[in-house]
Amino acid sequence: MSGSEVQHPALRRRLLLLSGAVLAGLALLALALMMSYSRKTADRSYDLMLGSAVLQMADAVRHGGEGFSVDIPVSAFATLAQATEDRVFYRISVNGDFLTGYRDLPSPPGRSPSYRPLTLAQPDFYDAHYSGEQVRVARLIRLNTERLPPDEITIELAQTRLAREQLRAQMLHPAQELILLVVGCALLLLWLGIYYAFRPFKMLALALAKRPPRDLTPLSLPVPKETLPLLDTINHFIARQHEILARMESYTSVAAHQLRTPLASLRALSENARDEADEDKRRRLLAKLIGQCDQLSLTVRHLLNQSLLDHRFHSRELGPVELNALAREVCLGQAVPALQHGVELAFEPADAPQWIAGDEFALTQMLKNLIENAVAHSPPQAQVEIRVEHIPAIHILDRGPGLPEAEKARVFERFYRGAASRYAGSGLGMAIARDVAERHGARILLHDNTPRGLDVEIRFPPPAGDRRT
Repeated sequence: MSGSEVQHPALRRRLLLLSGAVLAGLALLALALMMSYSRKTADRSYDLMLGSAVLQMADAVRHGGEGFSVDIPVSAFATLAQATEDRVFYRISVNGDFLTGYRDLPSPPGRSPSYRPLTLAQPDFYDAHYSGEQVRVARLIRLNTERLPPDEITIELAQTRLAREQLRAQMLHPAQELILLVVGCALLLLWLGIYYAFRPFKMLALALAKRPPRDLTPLSLPVPKETLPLLDTINHFIARQHEILARMESYTSVAAHQLRTPLASLRALSENARDEADEDKRRRLLAKLIGQCDQLSLTVRHLLNQSLLDHRFHSRELGPVELNALAREVCLGQAVPALQHGVELAFEPADAPQWIAGDEFALTQMLKNLIENAVAHSPPQAQVEIRVEHIPAIHILDRGPGLPEAEKARVFERFYRGAASRYAGSGLGMAIARDVAERHGARILLHDNTPRGLDVEIRFPPPAGDRRT
């Protein structure tokens, strides 16, 4: 997928949508609670009038010589008449037998078998469906103690819900408008808050965009505390780039100086070989020319390796590396070039695997440089030993002239060549080895070999949990 096709989700839009969804959920919850509250409030208001009417109707039921009679007072329905559009239904029963009213008025909802009140001091209320309408029913049970056993008188008074729904709507509509207004204001405030919360990121982007390419000074902006980790990360990245650029400029300057001399020497040797009439002298000049080419090639290779290693040090994480396997592979790769110099390589692994955290490519370059250096300084028919120990450490022992104590401290300097060396190298091999060792927290120690030569020890830090002194 090309860069133009990559989708970049807008974090601001995501936050706004998520906040909007949360607000919508809260608004729906508030609306549901308000609907329940408005319904209960309307029911309580009209239930007072309905309960008062059913109590008056209960007082109107009398028992005479001819049985029960009902003389419903007008005042019982006077309060209910305030709901002008509602209709009223009633039913009066004695001992379960219908006495008067609407026989088909719905019965109250079922109760548990153990629930059967003898009397009700106050009416109870329930909702029902009657004659195609929703009704609210008040039910009252009274005992007539004029006879024994007493008679159970049940009065049920129902009223349609039109006035209740109107009152409910009158309370609910302002609440709905208030909820919508609050949600709208909250969304606006959220949008403004998110916009201002993301302004530091825009400030960072503008500050970086306005910078000249060579300006690698740290950013200093008045950003909120929550944005400081990002600013610190950017400044750390800028510092790393500044360091890499400074090292690259240093390498480029030094490399240009170091390459200028071999190139001038190559030109001079080439011109001398071209103009030389004596065949023997011409062969000697050509041999020197080939040697200069080899040295220049080695210098260029080391410079490229140094640049590549610097890049890896800043872009790769360390991984598990087994030193026995690594040293064996490097020895196999260097065996033939060593034989061409008349030197043998001897490899001795450790008794057990030696694992470290490292960069396998960088460690390979370090060992190659050190082995090449040991082979170059060894006399013909000599042997270079490569030994892995359980510290963990790697020893490279040669039988060359060794190093004076004064030069052991300088041998790791870039482009330094020992005075007693018969090998005209690039002067970078030991410096590269030191950089790789430092990257891995290791040390390169130089010891005198017995009876002669140099012992180069690469001592790695012990694994975690095995901190030996």
